[in-house]
Amino acid sequence: MITSRNICLLLLIFSVVSGVYAYSLGKKTEAEQIFISAAEKVAQRGDYSMSGAGTLKKVMMLSTHEVSESTEESGLTKAEKEIRVMNLTSEINSIYTYVRTDSDLLKSRKGNPQVADIIIKSAQNMVSSRSTGWYVFSSALGLIGISFLILKSLNLGRRTTERIIHSFFLVAASTSVLVLFLIMVFLFVEGLPVFKYVSFTDFVFGFEWYPTDEPPALGIWPLIVGSGAVTLLSSLIAIPLGVMTAIYLAEIAPTKVRNVVKPAVEMLAALPSVVIGFFGMVVVAPFLQDTFDIAVGLNLFNASVMLAFMAVPTITSISEDALYSVPVELKEASLALGATHWQSIYKVMVPASLSGISTGVILGMARSIGETMVVLMVAGGAGLLPSSIFDPIRPMPASIAAEMGEAPFHSEHYHALFAIGMVLFLFTMAFNLIADYVAHKYKQVGSATL
Repeated sequence: MITSRNICLLLLIFSVVSGVYAYSLGKKTEAEQIFISAAEKVAQRGDYSMSGAGTLKKVMMLSTHEVSESTEESGLTKAEKEIRVMNLTSEINSIYTYVRTDSDLLKSRKGNPQVADIIIKSAQNMVSSRSTGWYVFSSALGLIGISFLILKSLNLGRRTTERIIHSFFLVAASTSVLVLFLIMVFLFVEGLPVFKYVSFTDFVFGFEWYPTDEPPALGIWPLIVGSGAVTLLSSLIAIPLGVMTAIYLAEIAPTKVRNVVKPAVEMLAALPSVVIGFFGMVVVAPFLQDTFDIAVGLNLFNASVMLAFMAVPTITSISEDALYSVPVELKEASLALGATHWQSIYKVMVPASLSGISTGVILGMARSIGETMVVLMVAGGAGLLPSSIFDPIRPMPASIAAEMGEAPFHSEHYHALFAIGMVLFLFTMAFNLIADYVAHKYKQVGSATL
């Protein structure tokens, strides 16, 4: 039997399990032990003639050498030795990539005796950061479980209990809003410094995006146009398909057909974006090259088709719910006045559900403009203004995903990528505000407001 006491005990069990898992994550792997040991050896030698990057490369070389030596002495077979070396080297490369973006390491100069200690500290921070989130999650579950057990044992009055529960949900909702607000603040704090290096006009309307040049060219107009073009073209495909599918499912399709088609459409929403992107690379791109005799199959049209597939479930689901919410007496009155089924649909049902349909369309477009993995894989990656639908492009999310791992911490490139995130955030917020405005302006409440 499910009781409040059992739920509290279940929360405590999950808290313990997540705490044990966090502890296991906090242990150093073999590659991390080798890397930190190599950094300690460099620190003991006391060679301060190298910069931070040079010291890090020396640690990397020692780590790789240690992997080779320990593998040769392990007594494994030749195939097992190759696999071990490959796995450890790959993990050490990941540690190197993490450590080299450390702000203290980037600021260090030749002759700094603390360089090796900075590398050791950064590697240890990488280890501890894996478990921090799980420790917080474990503590939160334990705190909630213990709090509910205490409240249960106090036998408080009904009104007091309701007030406590109301306060708990208020805190939870406020925390969600606060976290989103802090994310927005972080985005603007990291993005606004880019305007120390480039003016607002040159940044937004500049035609060249070469952030690694000296001096860097930070014009994102081709990226904005690429995002707008792929969103517009995908909407031209997805909106008619999504709305007509919703009308068919809500008003025309037999029950047996609806029970098959509706889950199939919603299954598209369950497909990971990387799978859709892989399909666009392997299947759609060669098809476009062969059919239209073009040089590159990874282009604006390919990305638009893939994004349309992703937007259709959103548009269809919301539009179908809007059509179902129309009062049945409206349709019955239309049919009683002599209108055909089709006339009732497009003159009564669709206008009455316009608020929900418009919301679904706008949210589908918002998903298209914010999608990352699909456009990263199939859009072509060229930061140029497109002259046709078969030109490769590079939308804003693709630029952020492709370049953030390579941008030095707090460099012009780094701040420019966060500024792109600011622009993308403003576009997405505008879509949501428009959806909210349309939903309220054309809101249908009963049959009297039609």
